Amino acid sequence: MPIDALALPLLVVTAIGLFGYALYLRRLGLPDARTGWAIVAFIVLAAALAWRLAPSSPGFVAFGLYLLLVIAPVSLQTRLHRAIGAGDEERARRLAWLLARIHPTRAVRDELAALPIILALRAGDEVPDAELDRVSHGLPQVRRAFDIVLLHNRRDVDAVRAAFADPEERAGLFAQGLGSIYVQAVACTDPDGDALAEALARAIAGDPTFQQPERAARLIIQAHALAGDVARTSALAEGLGMYLARGDRELCIALAEWCAGRPDAARRTLARALEHHGEHRIARSTLVSLDAMIVRRPPRPATTRTPALDHRLAALRRGAPALRAVSTFLGRHAVRPRLTWAWMAVLVGFYAVFAAAGDPYDPDHAYAWGALFTGDFGPSEAWRLGTLTLLHVGGLHLTLNVLMLWRFGTFVEALYGRARLAAIYVLSAALSGLAVVFLRDPASPLLLIGASGAIMALGGAVIAALLLRRDLRSTRIGRAELVALAILFGLQVVFDSVTPEVSGTAHAAGIAAGAVLGALFLPRRSRGFADMLEQTG
Repeated sequence: MPIDALALPLLVVTAIGLFGYALYLRRLGLPDARTGWAIVAFIVLAAALAWRLAPSSPGFVAFGLYLLLVIAPVSLQTRLHRAIGAGDEERARRLAWLLARIHPTRAVRDELAALPIILALRAGDEVPDAELDRVSHGLPQVRRAFDIVLLHNRRDVDAVRAAFADPEERAGLFAQGLGSIYVQAVACTDPDGDALAEALARAIAGDPTFQQPERAARLIIQAHALAGDVARTSALAEGLGMYLARGDRELCIALAEWCAGRPDAARRTLARALEHHGEHRIARSTLVSLDAMIVRRPPRPATTRTPALDHRLAALRRGAPALRAVSTFLGRHAVRPRLTWAWMAVLVGFYAVFAAAGDPYDPDHAYAWGALFTGDFGPSEAWRLGTLTLLHVGGLHLTLNVLMLWRFGTFVEALYGRARLAAIYVLSAALSGLAVVFLRDPASPLLLIGASGAIMALGGAVIAALLLRRDLRSTRIGRAELVALAILFGLQVVFDSVTPEVSGTAHAAGIAAGAVLGALFLPRRSRGFADMLEQTG
């Protein structure tokens, strides 16, 4: 695959990416998005200048700048969230410092600049009022939100609930993302199940941050904990653990035990958690503060289970399997994709041996190692349907396929399981190879090399899952992924049409085979998890 062949597809990818980014900036408004618009203009001007100087280079220049200035900040934000969840304050502070200087939107930069203060608050440190005023930027509602967070960290649930008493004030605090703090305050001060159900309804309706998968998952776990449902809280914390920070699982279980009227069990759970997570300041602070609240407050009766509360909890529970399934799109794997990782290593290792033994661009060398030549394919050559997927024409070809395998394989392995992933991959590899053999013009035979047909099949299985599973396509991340895949496969068609060296038939057949096999093998719900939730409790 010649590198020059990538120029046009990369330019198209960048143009589509910048168009979507421009729509996002337009929603933000000019003051917050000024830097973002400057970045868009800079990329366009740089691509135009590159075209004037070297007509074959604008695709590479534009795509490189797009990765550096638009995609990199998103990737760094993901790493930041992981660092916070792991309790790695030092790394989180470094990433926040960097992002606050390179992120293209002012609102996010301001939020990131305040992260050290937020980490200090979560760790239980004393933060001077002057610092809180500084990061509030003179906005009373933001300063008020910091005050509520301080009260919450001290587990002063009576004061927190009083702060939400006024409906107008409550709406403003919900807009700041404090819905879960409100729900906790209500449940900790009132064991009535109807009060908890009403608090959940208000928070879900008023707090826009619950549209984020991370916040939604934590609310589901927290709601069951505050209802005193220890068994389901434990099951949910296990199934949605990829969304939790260090120490949160034990914290939620202890909260559930306390809300079930078992304060001694809750304190024992917290003591064990402190033995495991005591060296992490944020985890230690949250665990200690809950323990202090249990000791300080009078004995609390178990939360009463009412029909309204049971209905609300059941509705929340129904969203848990989808959150678990789409977690891999966010880099939070519900199941470690060991088979995907192992197969990526196999492809890289086999290519290293193949390239060391001869020229990977030499057709005779590739054929000797198992490539498929459509001109003389017969039953005795069927083994080549498998071996051709181990070969690649150069490092660029290998890199693109390995990246796509990682992109699709992690989701398929998490949702379908390893056995079904292997079946989809192997069957689709054979079907895509046969499609090329039987559909290729005999007058122009082709040497078929590469795993892209089988890998595209995994993408087809992802599309089948997102289309057929309502719980997946109903999530915002699921819909966004479906649109992204449609764009990606559309670009693949463009790429195949302008690159004679690439077999568009293998790609199209792989996508079709993967979609059909994905539909046949698709678990109707997240296997075992939804059933476990309904049987537990």
